[in-house]
Amino acid sequence: MNVIVRRNPLRVEGSLLGPTGLIDRAERLARDMWNSSEPLVFYGGTHPSLDMYEEKDDVVVKAELPGIDKDGLEISLEEGTLHIKAEKKSEEEAEDKKFYVRERFYGHYHRSLTMPFPVDAEKTSATFEKGVLEIRLPKAEEARTKHIEIRAE
Repeated sequence: MNVIVRRNPLRVEGSLLGPTGLIDRAERLARDMWNSSEPLVFYGGTHPSLDMYEEKDDVVVKAELPGIDKDGLEISLEEGTLHIKAEKKSEEEAEDKKFYVRERFYGHYHRSLTMPFPVDAEKTSATFEKGVLEIRLPKAEEARTKHIEIRAE
């Protein structure tokens, strides 16, 4: 009679690599998410994807907010932190619907960004077109680059 013993060198009892270790738990979680027919949901809202960059004397923030109406959007600037809040309301649900996949998110979006330098709140502007919010925040006078003239003697 032949006996085949399979040993996995990574499985060490009582370590991070063991049967109840961190790596096994992460692998199990990933496998469960991949094999599940249920969408992965993060409760309490989500963060819209965005870019923040400097362009000349402005900080520009572009945020993707698909399915959001302009009326459901709120932007504020408080102590050097930009807050973007939005709400996407769910559609009316009919009793006779049977969902096979349901991944669309409804609820509150919220994102806060600390400005990299002081900005002039009074000159800030925002546009919202095709689900993309663009906010332009001009540098405050004290944050602008100042050129110093050199005199020759």
